Amino acid sequence: MGGLRVSNEVILAKTEVTYGVDPSPAAGTDAILVRSPSWSQEGLRMAPRDAIRGSTGKLQAIYGGELRKVSFEVEVKGSGTAGTPPEIASLLRACGMDQTVVASTSVTYQPVSAGHESITLYFYEGGRKLHIMTGCRGNVSFSVEAGGLLLAQFEFTGHYTQATDVAQPTPTYNSQVPRTALNMALSLAGATNIVPRSFSFNLNNVIESGPSIAAADGYGQTIITGRDVTGEIEIETELDSIIDIDSLLAQGTRFAFDSGLLGSVAGNRVRITTPSSSTYVTSTSPGEGNGLRLRTVGLAVDDSTSDQELSLVFT
Repeated sequence: MGGLRVSNEVILAKTEVTYGVDPSPAAGTDAILVRSPSWSQEGLRMAPRDAIRGSTGKLQAIYGGELRKVSFEVEVKGSGTAGTPPEIASLLRACGMDQTVVASTSVTYQPVSAGHESITLYFYEGGRKLHIMTGCRGNVSFSVEAGGLLLAQFEFTGHYTQATDVAQPTPTYNSQVPRTALNMALSLAGATNIVPRSFSFNLNNVIESGPSIAAADGYGQTIITGRDVTGEIEIETELDSIIDIDSLLAQGTRFAFDSGLLGSVAGNRVRITTPSSSTYVTSTSPGEGNGLRLRTVGLAVDDSTSDQELSLVFT
């Protein structure tokens, strides 16, 4: 038989009602269209046996449990209906973001510090080897380049059930086509006539799981214990009269960021914003491209708004 093909791989995700209890994601309703999926061991324990027995050799170490980590990228797009959550809703909520729905109008995601939901992930490795991960929480970052797709990079850690051989699932994906980054009215520190080439934001969630003798894998809940929202934007270097990056950095000036709308059709429009007086410059470095001087500007978003440092809005 041939090997397991990456092109056959499938990710299913569903919000858990009770932490760690598998809600049985279904291929027909809970499939996520992903790219570059991968898994890795997290917190693997191999307990040593350091018995003194008249030999310089080692006895076999004993498996002491582990968690699993899964990562993948997803196209950020609307559901097709304004006010209806997007395909990645459960993923965003398991990254410590709350969901606010305005019927027939919008769905907004913002980070919060309590009430974090969890998901169960089914990862069909090669389409035929099923990895089930429960109690997953994680981190998300967003990135986009001019003329490209807005992508969300997810990474989840959860409790692992030994993989089993299964039949290839037949997933049903949301049929919306994502929009590319064109004609976006981006605003940085009030400057709207800059030339942005790309930008990114990262929640930088800290995921922890303490030891537990009572757990089958030796670990308690995966918990989001902190976050530090940061970003980066690359722009063409401008005169200070248009935007003075060095002054913003030196003065510690706080301002708002607004990506402008990505997409123009209701039900498939996306926007990323930060609150006024919350974003600030943390670094700046020069570059060049296409014969022009560029600036890469590091950003951070403080928590002066009591959560809500970043808003991802679908309209």
